[in-house]
Amino acid sequence: SPVKGVVPTMAWPSCRPDRGPPAIRRGRARIAKFGMFCVAGFKASALGDASAACDSLLSSFILSGTSAADALDETLPGPNEFAAAFGVLSISEAVACAERVLEHGEAQPLRVARFAEEVARHPACVVELATKSEAQTRCPQLWYKIALHVLLAAGKEEALHAMWTRAVALRANASADSARIAWPAPDQLPTVWIRGLESRKLLNCSHWPFVRRLEKATPIILQEIIDSTDQLVKAYPYLKRRGTWQQAFLFRFQQWDAKLCELLPQTCRLLRSELPTKPGVPYAIANHEEVVIFRSEAGTFVGDHSGASNAVVNLHLTLKGAAGNSIRVGDEVFQLEEGRALCFLDSYVHNVDHPAQNTDERISLVTRVMHPDLELASYAPSRATDVEPNLVAWDTAGALRRELDSLRDAYRQLVADVGAPAARSRSCVA
Repeated sequence: SPVKGVVPTMAWPSCRPDRGPPAIRRGRARIAKFGMFCVAGFKASALGDASAACDSLLSSFILSGTSAADALDETLPGPNEFAAAFGVLSISEAVACAERVLEHGEAQPLRVARFAEEVARHPACVVELATKSEAQTRCPQLWYKIALHVLLAAGKEEALHAMWTRAVALRANASADSARIAWPAPDQLPTVWIRGLESRKLLNCSHWPFVRRLEKATPIILQEIIDSTDQLVKAYPYLKRRGTWQQAFLFRFQQWDAKLCELLPQTCRLLRSELPTKPGVPYAIANHEEVVIFRSEAGTFVGDHSGASNAVVNLHLTLKGAAGNSIRVGDEVFQLEEGRALCFLDSYVHNVDHPAQNTDERISLVTRVMHPDLELASYAPSRATDVEPNLVAWDTAGALRRELDSLRDAYRQLVADVGAPAARSRSCVA
């Protein structure tokens, strides 16, 4: 990695929110509230005890009522007392310190956002705009996203627009147009932005014919989930919200959860043959395609957040409890309907509202898929993604063969599952 103390995400096998040392797990969980469940992995030592410099920054500029701290609410990046104190930190120290500072985002959103912005503007962070491709997670884009999400959660609209302007104006010492953050507007803040993809809030669900089959199977899917609610866990626990919000992943990190699929066999059977949706195209991010169950109770509000990439589309199928509940995507609010899917671009800032007067639980099945416009050529001139280290060497034919083998295995398993009861029946007759 070009940044000292940082190792690339895909080079670190335990880069998941549920694995690794406790300090790293906590760090990933905090980052999860910004619409990502895995970011560039940092060496465990970087997340250990905070340095004296971090302690000083936290007490002097985040938690105190001094004039220097108050000035942090208003001042722009540049020479000032805070920047001088921050400048002594290495990038790994700055990130470890920022992980602590983020805990105070609700109480001091302007100061915490400015702290995250300083991480984004750290020289060892900015260099990634030039040394990594746009199809990879880059340090400045990640930390500006985190900073902006702190302001989103606090409703600091004026500060958000000012910071967004600074983010898209940031440049590495490179002439390439790709050496910058290419967000088109403050309502889309993904970690990875792929140029050339159609950018609209809602997409036609007919791009994915299996969505209609899922809608028709709503009663079957819902019953399987109701029978398995003990498998649900707290969803994105650090996302700004109120109420009860739970989740269970059927498909994540390109793997099906065998235990859950035993409990929800028909649901998994409907989806196994559909993912990946574009087997000849490499994933940009580790969570490019997923299948997740969400459940919320009355009085739940899932706060504003932006997904990891504009190359991801959410196919949100409400199975139960749609009445009176809504999803806001960008500046538009969409009422949910039972048995109907809403297909929207994950990169847009969105939230979910389940008002207290709507007493029925809400259960949804969300399938995250690749943008219909995404092709291998869409990544050009990038030479790598977070998942595929060498796009030049990507073997499309090989990927398609692997998918064919996977489908054959699934078919053989289906035949075995269907044939087993018949065999048992013949045995009983005999």
